[in-house]
Amino acid sequence: MKFRGVMIDAGPMREFTNIVTTISKLSKECVLRLSNDKLYFIVSEEHSGPAPPVLWCEIPQAVFFSEYQMIGIDEEHKDIYLGIISANLAKSLVTLKSAKTLKIKLTKKQCPCLTLEIEMPSATSQQTRQVTHDIPVEVVPRKLWTDFHEPRVQIPDLSIELPTLKQLRTTIDRMRTMAQEVVIQASAEGWLTLQIKTDIVKVCTWFKHLRVEAFEGPIEHSDSESESQVNEDMSKVCHCRVDAKKFSMFLSADQISHNRTICSIVHKKLVILCLHTQEDVKLQCFITGIVY
Repeated sequence: MKFRGVMIDAGPMREFTNIVTTISKLSKECVLRLSNDKLYFIVSEEHSGPAPPVLWCEIPQAVFFSEYQMIGIDEEHKDIYLGIISANLAKSLVTLKSAKTLKIKLTKKQCPCLTLEIEMPSATSQQTRQVTHDIPVEVVPRKLWTDFHEPRVQIPDLSIELPTLKQLRTTIDRMRTMAQEVVIQASAEGWLTLQIKTDIVKVCTWFKHLRVEAFEGPIEHSDSESESQVNEDMSKVCHCRVDAKKFSMFLSADQISHNRTICSIVHKKLVILCLHTQEDVKLQCFITGIVY
């Protein structure tokens, strides 16, 4: 197996750093999958054994790398899967904010490593200096590759564009001080509601006039957990109760330059959050619904 990539533009290096930093906040460990045309960062649920990923990030290599070469195990298995401590990679990329170039290589030291060679300008002369980071990685065996394929989920009942992530994160972080779970409710009329309820307090926040990407209704309601707006058709409303901390962690992706974020809901079962950037990066987070 061989891998070598080079970045020379400040914009892509900065964006790559932001993506990795966001992923490191979401999980201590991740799998980096290298293919001919894309890089994938994949996070599975901790301590859950074989399970579909909870985070899936696709990065087109042609947008970020000026040079990109890789050779997999053989012609049938062309990709490379590497287990990595995401925080180690994020810390190593901090210096990219002022770097001239970044070279990433798969090397064999005392153990397999992802070696980062960062060319830095010198503050005292016209010469440059090189900073090297060796990040230990674990080569994922082929028999486990199927655990890191893109999750297949049923068609969402409703998909709606979210308001600004910074605004949402402020709201959720305040709600988290009062409750551990939040009900995310969306309407085909363009409403989004965030609601918490405890024995002593009930808090709702509404966002209106949002763009609806898709609606597969009607929605059947067999409980009283949903609360409608005035004169709203409940067959066009779906909801899902999720862990407020997991939702808040995804919202930390606001540091990535993005043009839109879509929230898709499988009624009472699953919330899929998908962030899109102008560079065709796609970051998806899958939060399983809490059912009582």
